[in-house]
Amino acid sequence: MLRAQYNEICKEIFKFDRRIRRASLLDESGRTIAGGMRRGISSLKPGSEELRLMANLTIEMSADKTWDDYFGKTLYTFIKREKLNMLTFLVGTKVFYITTEPDFTLQQAQELRNQIVANHSESFPSPTKG
Repeated sequence: MLRAQYNEICKEIFKFDRRIRRASLLDESGRTIAGGMRRGISSLKPGSEELRLMANLTIEMSADKTWDDYFGKTLYTFIKREKLNMLTFLVGTKVFYITTEPDFTLQQAQELRNQIVANHSESFPSPTKG
């Protein structure tokens, strides 16, 4: 899938709700390959922390895979903080990283994740079993 197609999916995420602050797609190493902050919205963290946060997210998602045999695959993570919510989920080998305003609910996050997976999972490469 081309970068332009990935960016279109991120635009679709922004259209889901005006309270979505960021919609990004990350590769396996945590690099942003599509999307970013909503126009007109400033990030709450300094730019110098961007790479560290993205690497941390992908490391966390990879570490969670060690529990798959016991608990099943992680469908998504939803972290509620004072100033924003963070939603992460895998589609194929890519990580969606979405932030929202604090009043965006868990139910809305589930609905958004389910919509993206249902509409786009066939467009992403599946992880290989080794």
